[in-house]
Amino acid sequence: MKKPLIGLNPYYFEYSDAMWNGSKDRYFTAIWAAGDIPVTLHYPNQDDSINEIAQAIDGLLLVGGPDIPNNIYNGNHPELLDSDVMGTEREKFDRNIFLAMYNLRKPMLAICVGMQHINVIRGGTLYEDLTEQLDGSVYHGEFNGECAHHTVKLEKNSLINKVIGEDDSEITSTHHQGIRTLGSGLKPVSWSDDGLIEAIEDTKIPDAFLAVQWHPELMRGIL
Repeated sequence: MKKPLIGLNPYYFEYSDAMWNGSKDRYFTAIWAAGDIPVTLHYPNQDDSINEIAQAIDGLLLVGGPDIPNNIYNGNHPELLDSDVMGTEREKFDRNIFLAMYNLRKPMLAICVGMQHINVIRGGTLYEDLTEQLDGSVYHGEFNGECAHHTVKLEKNSLINKVIGEDDSEITSTHHQGIRTLGSGLKPVSWSDDGLIEAIEDTKIPDAFLAVQWHPELMRGIL
């Protein structure tokens, strides 16, 4: 049987006077461990190539990354964003590849900022910084820094509940932002003790779409 080909949206950054395209190795090793084949995608010169990419892959992993520019969701506190903000090229590509895969009803898993971005695409908003804006916020870790470990509750009979097999789970996270208002057509299926939404599903394709705020690639036995 042919192994599924899983596309990863790339990090895109400048280093040593050149632009680099890639993703963290943990994402690849998790996909290999699941029996699939990972492949890093690249931003095409023409937008119509997005549909060709979506046709070619069997599934999509939207990986973590830097803060989304808050003007995209009409945020009022840019001063609370991390110094590393997602570039225009990546934001546009991630948005378009998600929409193309969604239109084809192909499986997708979104992690951390991937979940936040989908929420924004659907018209939702974000907390620019949980510590500053969410009363009683638990420690969720730091982007590219210290990991946090805390418990989340999972909605019974949700996809994430079926995947993990428990009603509560200890997770690993590294983020300072999160969903503030939920986007259209999305359903929350997991929460941390401070009330933050930790996982979402889509009401139209609940069995082929899953997004989590935590980092399953840092945990064993999830992907």
